[in-house]
Amino acid sequence: MKLKEIKCKFQEVKGFENPNINLEQYITPPDIAASIIYTAHVRYDDIQNKNILDMCCGTGMLTYGISFFNPFHITCADVCMNALRGCRDNILNLNIENVSMLRMDFTRLPFSYKKFDVVFMNPPFGTKQAHADTRALESALYLSDTVYSLHKSSTRSFILKRFPSAEVIACIKYDLPSTYSFHKKKNVAIEVDLIRIKV
Repeated sequence: MKLKEIKCKFQEVKGFENPNINLEQYITPPDIAASIIYTAHVRYDDIQNKNILDMCCGTGMLTYGISFFNPFHITCADVCMNALRGCRDNILNLNIENVSMLRMDFTRLPFSYKKFDVVFMNPPFGTKQAHADTRALESALYLSDTVYSLHKSSTRSFILKRFPSAEVIACIKYDLPSTYSFHKKKNVAIEVDLIRIKV
């Protein structure tokens, strides 16, 4: 499947009905989600036959992309029940197979050490809860030796120092759509890094 085809398919994924600003809930833009999944599969062979966790899954944008490349199993985890309901609806409507769902706070992990082959996530950037992004990375690395994660480029030096095995594999323009009532602009562009950590 080509990158362009993946981007088109992502238009079918429904976003948040009532996003929670305290959880920094924004749907991952289809072009960014497609680039993450395509890169992980084509460049690193990190999806096919792998046991995968989509942490901070939201409504399942990354899960849908992961499902294109025959993973062994996908676990969708999020702390928000509304997000999980949206994820469930997308899973059913889009006929995604080999998926389980779990309500999970990434600061209180219910899984055993290194349970997953790969973790994918678009975590909170830490603008509402300080250091939520680094706590999410720490949890992901407890659960797997391979992690893909999005982080604000402005935090790059801190992330690379805190996680020596981290590598910036793409720098991306992230268009945050107008999602909340206090947003005055149609969208705001920020620079983000796609981080891959292989321990």
